[in-house]
Amino acid sequence: MDIAEAPQPEYRRACFADLEDLAAIEADVFDEPYLYLMLRQLFELHGSEWLVAELGGAVIGYALTLEKSGRALLFTFAVAKQYQGCGYGRGLLDRALRACGELGTKVMYLTVRPDNHAASNLFKQAGFELVEQDNRYFGEGEPRDVLEYRLFPETELAILNEIPSFVASARNGS
Repeated sequence: MDIAEAPQPEYRRACFADLEDLAAIEADVFDEPYLYLMLRQLFELHGSEWLVAELGGAVIGYALTLEKSGRALLFTFAVAKQYQGCGYGRGLLDRALRACGELGTKVMYLTVRPDNHAASNLFKQAGFELVEQDNRYFGEGEPRDVLEYRLFPETELAILNEIPSFVASARNGS
């Protein structure tokens, strides 16, 4: 499907009812997925920081960013396999970056397996830069590339009108 012709998802904050969909995407995409119980605990702590992409009533992707002191970790990010390659991952990533920019985040960073070329290319095409290669990031035999994206809130302010409604409602406490 041509990306220009692909139906556009709704991007919104995650809700508790999304957890089963998130767990299914985890199991679909990752060899060692987070279990439902882990996702539940993450949601309890960081639910308002979790963005989902919903298409036709189904969650097709998610991004969880954890922000502290001007730095945001893209903690987990995935798009269901059947929706990969349609531009949904880039759309989700762009919205996560915009949301962090509105919060005043200076840097978003993430880790990616060096052999995950599709994800690495997505992040690099979006403007992330390799800052470190750590062969033991998660222990022996668990290498990760560390990538960073420098946000410039002044520039991001010019596109605030494009920020989805979930950010506005987050700012208003709803």
